[in-house]
Amino acid sequence: MNKIIEICAATLQSAVVAQRSGADRIELCSELGCGGVTPSAGVVSVVRRALSIPINLLIRPRSGDFVYSSYEAESVLEDISFCAKAGINGVVIGALTHDSKVDEDICREWLKEAHKKGLSATFHRAIDCAWDIMDALEKVNTMGYDRVLTSGGHPTAYEGIEVIRDMVRLSGANGAVIMAGSGVNPENIREIATVTGVSEIHLSASSCYPSQVTVTGGIGTKDTIKHSDPQTIARAIKALG
Repeated sequence: MNKIIEICAATLQSAVVAQRSGADRIELCSELGCGGVTPSAGVVSVVRRALSIPINLLIRPRSGDFVYSSYEAESVLEDISFCAKAGINGVVIGALTHDSKVDEDICREWLKEAHKKGLSATFHRAIDCAWDIMDALEKVNTMGYDRVLTSGGHPTAYEGIEVIRDMVRLSGANGAVIMAGSGVNPENIREIATVTGVSEIHLSASSCYPSQVTVTGGIGTKDTIKHSDPQTIARAIKALG
């Protein structure tokens, strides 16, 4: 199968591993435990210098819902401009209204800024929180987003496999590229790709690594750290054939 593999990387180590293991692109973010937020300018710059493959940057000003205030919406515009200056390939964005519909005003403004700066625009998994995911996809397509990252409105892409298939059909040849993500692993990646017909697949392929702390003090702990795992990425790519 000729599919684009995007690795969700929350650390420099994950980004470098993704490239070395054969990933086509990364989505750079921070704090995967809360679904991801915008990484710092320092992280973006360091990762950009380390990689030659394309980088899409998650721009999410905070964790929680996707209903944003005017100042939060403005901060996303600033981050989009920063991405263009930093040599980032594209941005990953999305916003909803209080009644869980696509916030067309904000999303149009963000998209216009991204395209003006020469960046691709992916509508992220806010779409999985929409009241009507197909209506949301139609709006995203009408606006002209390049890509939609989705689990089909379910916790994982495997659970939402039939919905993702329908999204691919609805989007067609002229709409946004549908990229399946969430819970994708070497064991289910081929079935997800085959059933849905997606051309792009998103996964973190992460494993837990032990803390480098040898002595704790105060409230310190030896929490594990998650990085993308090269063997997992290689197995996922091999499973696609």
